[in-house]
Amino acid sequence: MTSEPDDIERVPLGSLKRYLATAGWRRQALRSGLELFALGPDDDEIEILLPGTSQARDAQVRIGQAVRTLTALEDRDPAAVIAAIRAISYDLIKSRLPDSVIRHDTIKLGTAEEFIRRMARLLAASAHAELHASAYFTRVDGVAQRYADECRFGHTFRGSFGFTVESPVGPNTIMPGEAAPPAPPLERRTVQRLARGLRLIEGAIAREDPGEIVRGYEAGLNANACEELAALVEVPHAGEVRLDIVFSPEWGMPDVGAAPSFEIRHALSAEIMREAAKALRHSDEERRRTIVGKIRTLHSNENPSDLFSISGTQDVIVEWDSDEHGMIRVRVSLPPEEYLQAVDAHKTGRMVSIHGELKPPGRFWRLENPRDFTLL
Repeated sequence: MTSEPDDIERVPLGSLKRYLATAGWRRQALRSGLELFALGPDDDEIEILLPGTSQARDAQVRIGQAVRTLTALEDRDPAAVIAAIRAISYDLIKSRLPDSVIRHDTIKLGTAEEFIRRMARLLAASAHAELHASAYFTRVDGVAQRYADECRFGHTFRGSFGFTVESPVGPNTIMPGEAAPPAPPLERRTVQRLARGLRLIEGAIAREDPGEIVRGYEAGLNANACEELAALVEVPHAGEVRLDIVFSPEWGMPDVGAAPSFEIRHALSAEIMREAAKALRHSDEERRRTIVGKIRTLHSNENPSDLFSISGTQDVIVEWDSDEHGMIRVRVSLPPEEYLQAVDAHKTGRMVSIHGELKPPGRFWRLENPRDFTLL
């Protein structure tokens, strides 16, 4: 059985090379510009030749030959091999809707639109939780939002109608001189957090105890993610959702318990998640402070002279003489408009006032969920 041309076009060359390397194929660059992948003993090795770039004239032909070789070697049909190759570059979040919303293998456009929107917000909230150890947020971190924007909406699948979200992960490579593999990227850590959070929610629902979600939020989901997940379950005419997470084998299987498959039903499940979210939003009240001081440091990778060039939040360091802790430096993430005001305050030496939740220091103290930014 051979692969159809359309199927071969769905195989990224880079993903194929990463798949072969992860599966133990030896890699060698040839003078011709081709790359040789070999498996097995020298006297009986299997070889696959691939071009250096996907722009090569024979790229699709060689990718097709590689897929056919893997199909025979792994004793799987081409579709399964292609899916495995594509999966090397992504962690997959597969969501299934109940049969009750399906008519002739279709669902209402509004249901699909709402479901995808909520899923994107859930991913952004999970990424924000990985970047900020706060129980909730009022403004999503720009890096977290860019991560969610980079996720891809894959093919729907039949049976129980489902969506596949592809969360990209970079290659897991050890650079020369490094003794250990690199730390997992934000993209992998975000999906791990989502899996841990779903496991916590699963237990909380089983024991009807939203406190389990609240107590475990630092490793799981914040209030915003809980709210988006509850809304996902409450999507019109859905009432329940099943989520399956498939991790890229290149980064290994994280320790998140049993196979990451979760089924969340309406009514009680949504109620427990909303109760947990409400408790999380009130959990930081005792940490709320108004800091007043001068901006000592600006942190931005973008050009602050052009408002429209700035996206997401940018960091500033405020020096604050507090009654509780003495003189401390507090890191604050500000949106573009307020960041530009902070730049002016830094230039002129003006004081600023910001309200938020004060978090203990790593290198700096942090003010989470900042609001009421004022130039004094």
